[in-house]
Amino acid sequence: MEIRYLWKPELSESSMVAAWPGMGYLAKISADYLRRRLSAKLFAEIRYYQNAVVYKDSLARLVPIRHRFYAAPEHDLIICVGEAQPSVPEEAYRLARGVVRVAERFNVRRLYTMAAYPSDYVEEPQVYGVYTDERLRGVLSARDIRFLEGEGAINGLNGILIGVARNRGIEGICLMGEIRYANVPQHLSSKAVLEKLAAILGIEIDTSHLVLRAKRVDASIRRRLDQYKETEEAYRRDEKEFRYIS
Repeated sequence: MEIRYLWKPELSESSMVAAWPGMGYLAKISADYLRRRLSAKLFAEIRYYQNAVVYKDSLARLVPIRHRFYAAPEHDLIICVGEAQPSVPEEAYRLARGVVRVAERFNVRRLYTMAAYPSDYVEEPQVYGVYTDERLRGVLSARDIRFLEGEGAINGLNGILIGVARNRGIEGICLMGEIRYANVPQHLSSKAVLEKLAAILGIEIDTSHLVLRAKRVDASIRRRLDQYKETEEAYRRDEKEFRYIS
């Protein structure tokens, strides 16, 4: 693993938002949307190699996975967006330590991650919060972020990172948005999480484009369902018309 710096942003008591692909693509959608809306600039990256090679027409290559860091100095904010998560838990922990090293170099005081919370919500997706210090409970409750009862686990880097950050003295919060589908982009859930995150960070962000994206995804799903229904009805008609002769 190597950390490469392109330039050094001027930051003071900054925050970091970090995200990797996961269920409903919630975390990566949210982080990518945030960095674009804030016009955050790329300043560093971690190159990490998976335990696999890729090939095309039998020609194999070792391709790195990139985890990029963007800076929005006017908001004292770093946004880390990773292309993929390591497949081995020990490697995920090692990568999390690398991300925290970047956070320490720029005096990050609090680190935020995002994750999906599978649910059959009816109206608007709700946002839940997990924190690493009891002092952060008030930060979440002030924004009407819900709390989880009982015990559970947040898998992957979106969970591991705040644990590693805590061990290094950096506060951690994971915001979890309700999702309906694990393999379909959940733009409305990303919108809900981003609005809570923006409120905590004290920044304004227009999330209307996420609503438009959600409508396009819903329209695509409806078209596919209609096509499936037409195919199923045609199949049933053929079954009725078919006669066996013996």
